[in-house]
Amino acid sequence: MIKGIKFSCVESGIKAKGLDLGLVLFEEEMNCFSAYTRNRVKAAHIHYNMKQSMDRVKALLVNSGCANACTGMDGIKDLRDISHVLSNELGIEKNQVLFSSTGVIGKRLPKEIIKRAIPKLINNLHEENIEGFARAIMTTDTYPKIVKFNFKGKKEYTIIGVAKGAGMINPLFATMLVFLFTDYPAIPKDLSRYFKRSVKETFERISVDGECSTNDTVLFFTKKGQKDETGLNAFKESVFRAMKELSLMVVKDGEGATKIIHIFVKGAKNKAVAEKIARRIAISPLSKTAFFGCDPNWGRFIAAAGDAGVPFNPDRTEIILEGRTLVKNGVEVPFDEADLKKLMDNKEIELTLHLHEGNASFDMYTTDLTYDYIKVNASYRS
Repeated sequence: MIKGIKFSCVESGIKAKGLDLGLVLFEEEMNCFSAYTRNRVKAAHIHYNMKQSMDRVKALLVNSGCANACTGMDGIKDLRDISHVLSNELGIEKNQVLFSSTGVIGKRLPKEIIKRAIPKLINNLHEENIEGFARAIMTTDTYPKIVKFNFKGKKEYTIIGVAKGAGMINPLFATMLVFLFTDYPAIPKDLSRYFKRSVKETFERISVDGECSTNDTVLFFTKKGQKDETGLNAFKESVFRAMKELSLMVVKDGEGATKIIHIFVKGAKNKAVAEKIARRIAISPLSKTAFFGCDPNWGRFIAAAGDAGVPFNPDRTEIILEGRTLVKNGVEVPFDEADLKKLMDNKEIELTLHLHEGNASFDMYTTDLTYDYIKVNASYRS
């Protein structure tokens, strides 16, 4: 793991059963880079974190089982209260604690339960306890999502990433929490713009159900220190790789999903056109159910594209599914439907729409829409 970064988890009682509270403690003050949901409704932890100093963070407390969203000023006050207790126990300042929450919207945090769990949480801190932390932040996830990479500069460095997310997934972001940690001494001016661009190219290119959460959070903690120029490029490559792999883990664990669909839109007049068409197909229930049913009903894809709110000429459009051409110049061409249905039973499927109007392109990942997705979400609150 990373020396000087410790993880902990407990079953506090926020959820009916299972781990539900995770803590990260940093031996040294850390820089923190952040990105949050674009939903106008934001969870209390986002409002709280945005008012803290992000260049001297010492601890991160994450809970599952309660989103602490739509709880008004009380939700923020609860975090202040918890921060006061936690910082006293850790011997740090109150503004050195950040928070993150996930779970049901509209319920206040059971702060007394959380405060009572703090001593045990601190006692369980260990550099090797990252899997326990990853499990503590899960909701409908089926497995903990962790990545680790080493890279070299003047010495060998490590980057570790942890994520949760399986439903309420849309590219702005997901019901998704992501935490990245490294011992590389990143300088804010060197990383800030790259961090935001990497988030856009990874976590904003996945969708499960087209729903934008109130709690989406990406936090990246980096050590302070003298700049290591020799390792900067390797560091940036590792950052992107960690984000990419975590984003794919999130979409692959989509609630009820049986397939991952990689959507390419090519030959667009500009990237904005390609992006809007790709996103519209990615969230189309009819397209997603066609993938689930192995139904090569290409009309659903072109209809979704036509509803994306951007201009293109459907009479030039080509549609390719799993390497098989279904449409040229907007008209169906002969294809072996039985063969294509077999190909659509693959766990990963590739769909391409070529507009033949320019050189711009955009790609993203989505899932099929299944019976199990409905089962999971029909009883999520209960």
